[in-house]
Amino acid sequence: MPVKNLSKGLALICQWSAAAIFVFVCGLNFSQVFGRYLMGSSIPWGEEIMRYSMIWVMMLGGTASIYYAEHMAVENIGELLAPHRRHLVLTATYIIGGLFCVLLVYYGWPAAMSNMKQTAAASGLSMFWVYFAIPMGALLMLVQIVLCAISGFASANAEPERL
Repeated sequence: MPVKNLSKGLALICQWSAAAIFVFVCGLNFSQVFGRYLMGSSIPWGEEIMRYSMIWVMMLGGTASIYYAEHMAVENIGELLAPHRRHLVLTATYIIGGLFCVLLVYYGWPAAMSNMKQTAAASGLSMFWVYFAIPMGALLMLVQIVLCAISGFASANAEPERL
């Protein structure tokens, strides 16, 4: 299986997972508003679960955005260079991003493990799952950066197909 297909598959899995979690968050938010304003009572754990779910959406969405080259970027430096040297800025950006992901995995995993026995106040959810989003998302982003580095960055991967 070519590396580009692996990269695309990882992006699609993360993209659809983030979309599914986001739909869940929207539904939970709707039920919160409905319950609070029309029924006089809302789900006590709803806001907490929505907040934690959005962390997962952000980390999974970051992985897909690397594949599609839709992450935030400062393009002024690249525009100062000659067109045939702009790839150097892009490469440096991905190296810095990859190093940051390594730091997130390195420090995020112990943080997740140390909070394994702690539970969220309203939902009773183990805080491990909340903290685990950071190292897991960073690891997925790091894998995506490596796959994109092998198969070619940005313009080679940016395709018109979306959700």
